[in-house]
Amino acid sequence: MKLKFLGAARQVTGSMYMLSLDNGYNILIDCGMDYEVKKNPVERPNLFPFEPVDIDLVLLTHAHIDHSGNLPALVHQGFSGHIICTPATAELSEYLLFDSANIQFHDYRKNLARAKKGRRDSIAKPLFTEKNVKQCVEQFLTLKLNIPFEVNPSVSIKFLEAGHLLGAASIEITVKENGKTTKVGFSGDLGRSNSKLVRNGEIFHDADYLITESTYGGRKHIVEKSAEDELLNYIQKTCVEFRGRLVIPAFSVGRTQAIVFTINQLKKNGLIPDWLKVFVDSPLAIKSTPVYERHAYLLNQEAHNFMQEHGSLFNFEGIEYLENMSEHDELMNYYDPCIIISAAGMVEGGRIQEHVMNNIENPYSTILIAGFCAEGTLGHRLLLGQSTIRIKNQDKNVYAQIAKTDVYSSHPDHDEVYSYIVRTAENSIKAGKKLKKVFLVHGEEPQLRAMQKSLEELGNVESVLPTMDEVFELHGS
Repeated sequence: MKLKFLGAARQVTGSMYMLSLDNGYNILIDCGMDYEVKKNPVERPNLFPFEPVDIDLVLLTHAHIDHSGNLPALVHQGFSGHIICTPATAELSEYLLFDSANIQFHDYRKNLARAKKGRRDSIAKPLFTEKNVKQCVEQFLTLKLNIPFEVNPSVSIKFLEAGHLLGAASIEITVKENGKTTKVGFSGDLGRSNSKLVRNGEIFHDADYLITESTYGGRKHIVEKSAEDELLNYIQKTCVEFRGRLVIPAFSVGRTQAIVFTINQLKKNGLIPDWLKVFVDSPLAIKSTPVYERHAYLLNQEAHNFMQEHGSLFNFEGIEYLENMSEHDELMNYYDPCIIISAAGMVEGGRIQEHVMNNIENPYSTILIAGFCAEGTLGHRLLLGQSTIRIKNQDKNVYAQIAKTDVYSSHPDHDEVYSYIVRTAENSIKAGKKLKKVFLVHGEEPQLRAMQKSLEELGNVESVLPTMDEVFELHGS
């Protein structure tokens, strides 16, 4: 059996791995959009380094676009098999993929209009259309967590709670070939312990091989307060004391729901004044938020208890969800103290850029960055502490407070990933076998090397940093 790394190898995005059995059966684990390649799409001769028609099965860990984003293109180019994921992942993926198709279409039209006549052929076309998304969604097959499923006599799979996002799963693949059995664990994106809304992730019991993310290798999250105390501090200072606006860039799926839930908790405890309005300005967030309550069985005990007592996680007096542009435009002219939550989380595109523009020169407002911002993004430039910032071709003075919090991070830090790997290795030993190899993925090279160094010091776990298109032989016992 061979394992080939087709994405997220020494980089964060584009998760995609192929497991090829000796009998010719090919399994693709994730099919994510590669944002490193996306920066120069015209230079990409082929989206896939294989023939999509040759893939027999796709397993999807979770809905985020860097894991699911190329599925419609895969289907459009000939893949006709099942895409297996959890029910919540299927719902969220549908919303995210339609949103991605819409963004690509509008970006293409905009770039086409701007291009000079002789250069229009060089404008990258959308990777897929809404029609392709509809085809893709029809091929979803859902499987709940912790239920073994026999794909065929050689392959069985099981999804485990990953703790990263509603419905996110780590995937255990058991392969029986040539009289031997091999268990391969794909972590997908992991979550932090005791995060808002979702449950803690689970550990593989008897894996032979582990492919795990290490997004924050070498980094420790700085979290000194609970999410409630952290957010209340910014709300109190910005909105109550200074009478300013608290602007929170947040990803539409996952981060927005966690923040709204926290505000709801503060409201119910009487810690936020009734007059303070909360605006969620993100159509995608509005569509995806009800999925959390439809799949309440996936929520943690804190969220369950809150729902039993108060009924809703995300609806409360004073919150307004803005779906259409006319509501967005009205908010742009609202100058009372308030909380504005809008996408995207790295302040790249989306409605959030207009809210940042509208508040960046107000010394009484705060821009609270609630997650990781990749280098070069507007969010990253804001965190650098520049005195002026360029937004939408306009130079703006930075008078607003720029703050950052790790309390809503949806990825584990160095110590948490290290513990995850160590416990996986210990479980394999308890099961009478050895974790033969750990493949570190979904991280920039410095982060991966930091994790590899810690594992080397441990001494009994062999770790590898695969490169793009590298192939490894996996052996059972």
